[in-house]
Amino acid sequence: MEVGIIGFARSGKTTIFNALTGAHAQVGTFGSRDANVAVLRVPDERVEKLAAIFKPKKTVHAEFRFVDAAPNEADGERKALDPDALGVLRQADALVHVVRAFEDQDVMHPHGTVDPARDCRDLEEELRLADLIVIEKRLERLEKEHNLGAEHQVLVRAREHIESGAPLRTMELTGQEAKELSGFCFLSQKPLLLVGNYGEKTIGDEDPAHLSACAIEQGLPVVALCGEMEMEIVQLAEEERQTFRDEWGLGEGSRMEFVHAAHDLLGLIIFFTCGDAEVHARTIPDGTKAVEAAACVHSDMARGFIRAEVVGCGDLVAAGSMAKAKEGGHVHLEGKEYLVQDGDVILFRFNV
Repeated sequence: MEVGIIGFARSGKTTIFNALTGAHAQVGTFGSRDANVAVLRVPDERVEKLAAIFKPKKTVHAEFRFVDAAPNEADGERKALDPDALGVLRQADALVHVVRAFEDQDVMHPHGTVDPARDCRDLEEELRLADLIVIEKRLERLEKEHNLGAEHQVLVRAREHIESGAPLRTMELTGQEAKELSGFCFLSQKPLLLVGNYGEKTIGDEDPAHLSACAIEQGLPVVALCGEMEMEIVQLAEEERQTFRDEWGLGEGSRMEFVHAAHDLLGLIIFFTCGDAEVHARTIPDGTKAVEAAACVHSDMARGFIRAEVVGCGDLVAAGSMAKAKEGGHVHLEGKEYLVQDGDVILFRFNV
């Protein structure tokens, strides 16, 4: 899954990028207009527990790919989105808006003042306007060609929805309408997570980034992180991190807190394929059918699908082996229409 990180210049979004991924991207300014890219391996103790049973040659955790898009640094420009970065962001599965909630007289906000609620509203408007430009251009072409079919109709609805002040993610669509819009990769249609980047002085506050009210108003999930400190922590040795977090009262690690929020936002679950070769955690949307999950492993598995042998990770770990899990009646056979559950360990039987 690819996550695009956006925000106003000097919001600390590259700091958050480093904190989440453990990368060492330059903070303070973008040396080039290229986006920073890094992968976060999702911590999951279930992988280790399954590896202890199967003793595979390798283990593969689920991953998020982060793209930290260059901010708009034009002199006198108060927009957050760099025009050259829009194409990169449209390829993301979800967007994370890093909202500045820290004071620093040496690092001025483009608007001159720190106001998290204002930044949320302003960037949301930018996303809508970027989509509206695409819609207007496409409608102009369709009307010039006298093509007033299904695509034209749903785009007219989308335009009206945006003009009402609402993002496309809140627009109700039929299955066919969703297909008509899918190729446009609209920014305001993507799931959006707010990450409030607060300063050390507000550690311990219930709402350190002052974003709760704004998140409720916009119907968005929010995670608050002290970005600078989290970036420093991730550079420490693994055994030192929790001690540091406990001393500062930072609670759960930033990575896991973010991962939980991102999985909920995207409606994701994880299933596992296991064997002597590897234990592999695989991320899929909740509601995925067994045959679709098989395709995530290999197209041949979906094409020649026979059945899926399924056992819950907890049951398998408790049993200690697949053989004992079968003896205990925990392994069940499922067909193509079975809806995969989070934590399922699946062996796909197929023939091609």
